[in-house]
Amino acid sequence: MAVIMKKKIVHVVLNLDIGGLEKVLVNCINRLPQSQYQHEVVALKGYSEEFKALLPSSVNVFSLNKKDGNDWSIFASFYKYLRCNKPDILHTYNLSTLELQLVAFICRVPLRVHAEHGRDIFDPTGSNRKYKLLRRLLFPLIHNVVAVSDDLFQWLKHDVGVKKHKLLLIANGIDTEYFKPIKETVKAQCFVFGHVGRLAKIKNQKLLIDAFLHASKIDSNFVHNAKLVIVGEGECRGELEERIKELNLSGSVFLVGAKINMLDEYRRFDAFVMSSLAEGIPMTLLEAMSCELIPVVTSVGGIPEVVNSENGYLYDSGDDQKLAQIMVQLVNKRSLASMKGKQARKRIIDRYSEVAMVEAYSTLYQGAKTKLCVE
Repeated sequence: MAVIMKKKIVHVVLNLDIGGLEKVLVNCINRLPQSQYQHEVVALKGYSEEFKALLPSSVNVFSLNKKDGNDWSIFASFYKYLRCNKPDILHTYNLSTLELQLVAFICRVPLRVHAEHGRDIFDPTGSNRKYKLLRRLLFPLIHNVVAVSDDLFQWLKHDVGVKKHKLLLIANGIDTEYFKPIKETVKAQCFVFGHVGRLAKIKNQKLLIDAFLHASKIDSNFVHNAKLVIVGEGECRGELEERIKELNLSGSVFLVGAKINMLDEYRRFDAFVMSSLAEGIPMTLLEAMSCELIPVVTSVGGIPEVVNSENGYLYDSGDDQKLAQIMVQLVNKRSLASMKGKQARKRIIDRYSEVAMVEAYSTLYQGAKTKLCVE
């Protein structure tokens, strides 16, 4: 009997911790056939033991312990790692890991893949010349470039100039049988607007807090009938706490920290709100919609590919007044949330299946190597 050799895949991320990109990575590793693949994860800066525990015990996780700024030592460390481990495939995620593809090229890793899950925090529009040049210099060394939304696909194709034969669109997907609403539930009297995300500038949670205040001025009863719950941790926590105190919203707006098991959190919400300045296709948005939560989200990145007037509300980034008006409308007419929430779940079931996502990555990993223009 012939022995089938497993393909060894090394995934490289900035941090292995709570986040949408990291959820995609963990879900793919858990769903891809263990008989065909052996996975390892390299985190440039570090990882949380709690998040690592979501991976199979057979998956090794390493940290290069990258220092802030330009830490050239990671290139030597990664070179030694690749020489020792000899992977069949290297898969890097987002701009922060892209430079390590040069090391993989030098080490002649047979298949080199890079995925763009969203634009960099310092370049939300994708127009930064330095970052664009970096991509144009390194993408010729890579066999396939994955975009998770059509917005990113078109940007990579037309603005960055990725060759058509290298570019793939693989939309994020989720397990809709896991992320589903409770069949019979009695909602609390207060209408709960929920948000999940890193507390970071690019997520712009300050706008959610300001919109809640505006809503309470539009309708004096709003503050008694609604709450805002923000799930997540990050560098902006202190600033957001100060803003909540400054606006006297401590009894209505709550920062509850990061959570690993999000299903229970989604089931406490009545609507899902986002205020991001830039996004790919957020996993939290897909999960929330799959739980029949109406999305009220900024019209940025790949979000308009998912949300439309039938299943939710879009508003312009930075428009806290518009968000406030929608929030008041939902609290005063709760049937809207229920009606559009059902359409939201249908949209996810129809278009954002985890099975389809995993099959697409498996096909990519099994596919013949694309010819490079430099080889």
